[in-house]
Amino acid sequence: MKKWLFCLVFLGAAVACAALVLEHFQPGEHQCRYNRKLYLTHPPLEGADVAELQERLKELGYYPGEITGIYDEATARAVREAQTDLELEPTGEAELWFWPLLYHGEDITQGEKTDPPPGEVHIEIYLDQLKLTVFSDGEEWASFPISPGRPATPSPMGEWRIVEKSYRPNDAFGTRWMRLNVPWGGYGVHGTNAPWSIGRVASLGCIRMYNKDVELIYPWIPIGTRVIITGNYHVQYKLPMREGRVGQDVVMVQWALRKAGFDPGEADGIFDADMTAAVKNLQRTMGLEPTGTVDETVFWLINLP
Repeated sequence: MKKWLFCLVFLGAAVACAALVLEHFQPGEHQCRYNRKLYLTHPPLEGADVAELQERLKELGYYPGEITGIYDEATARAVREAQTDLELEPTGEAELWFWPLLYHGEDITQGEKTDPPPGEVHIEIYLDQLKLTVFSDGEEWASFPISPGRPATPSPMGEWRIVEKSYRPNDAFGTRWMRLNVPWGGYGVHGTNAPWSIGRVASLGCIRMYNKDVELIYPWIPIGTRVIITGNYHVQYKLPMREGRVGQDVVMVQWALRKAGFDPGEADGIFDADMTAAVKNLQRTMGLEPTGTVDETVFWLINLP
């Protein structure tokens, strides 16, 4: 009896601990980038981080093979050759501190203002221009090059807020992290240990900056700062769309509704009561039943492709 009682108590404690962990877990915290050491193992390590390392080693003349995203013997051999040239122990293992050693340029944007903006700050990120611009009272203050998400892992377009800021130990996220309130993943603006990727489409969805650049703007950006991300990549839509839906396609409909004169509130990717009201207003104006559902007719009326 005591044994069964102990088991029940232990199980209850385990469930409580798990609930506590889940309560504080931030989904997608490491969505933007892998944060791991790469080495030979069986089965081999695979991922976008391996592909990015292969791309850089290929650019430097160490890796002659195809970009496979698989950490195989050829990749480890290329790492060993690079380590030898860098006068490091040729282990064939790519630890996080190894990545910045493959960069030979400047890691700060030259010629930009370094004084903090005097007015209210917001950020606009232009994915197609690979650029982040800080505004002060609506006027452009300073711009910086970035690395946004690849086509397979796009950065989230929309109107976001900075909801968390933290210093980083110069890991895969660089030295600073500013989290966005994107509801479908853990995205943010951060530094990088792969500075050669800045000015390219290379991330897993986050916005990478040179460490020195993100360190510069970090104190300028309070929690709650508005961040607008725009781009022109293709978005897939799933209709019908109703209240409760969350996603990138919701953002695009929110923007289209606003452009048509029916403001749904911030384009935050959440189909909420305000968006439902905007859809109903559109439907009433056009003589349709006000269902609040985005169907093919509404889709056509707001001129989405």
